[in-house]
Amino acid sequence: MSRKNRKPRFTLSQEEAERLITAVKNAVEDVFRMPAAGEHNAEFHVRADDGEKFTIAVFQGTKNAARHQISARITKLGIPLIRLCVNSGTHNNPDGTRISGTHWHVYKEGDDDLVAYPANLESDGFVDATIALLDKFNVIKRPVFQESLI
Repeated sequence: MSRKNRKPRFTLSQEEAERLITAVKNAVEDVFRMPAAGEHNAEFHVRADDGEKFTIAVFQGTKNAARHQISARITKLGIPLIRLCVNSGTHNNPDGTRISGTHWHVYKEGDDDLVAYPANLESDGFVDATIALLDKFNVIKRPVFQESLI
């Protein structure tokens, strides 16, 4: 099924999504080792003041280390709320518009996280982009980021 015709997978209301995105959050882990290029399943966790838990997933490209993706989802339900694709290829939105390069995906009721819009980052470095997502996701206490030795 093409993205233009696909039905939403999630039933989260827009009001609830916005509440979850803007809630003040704190990292659960004190230290997070940034993944090496191509390393999968690198995640850390944050918690909102009301106890809601979220997972932050971080991936750095295998062939192009300048290409990376950082995302935040509700841990229990797996609903993606926000994602940052850095130095990415062209994204095709459901309405047919195309977004080239670095872009954001933010949950939208009825479209899930399929709609992208351009991101204007001060730096596209891996740690800097991760911090940009944490800023947008309102994470005020962050882990210390350590570079991967691999």
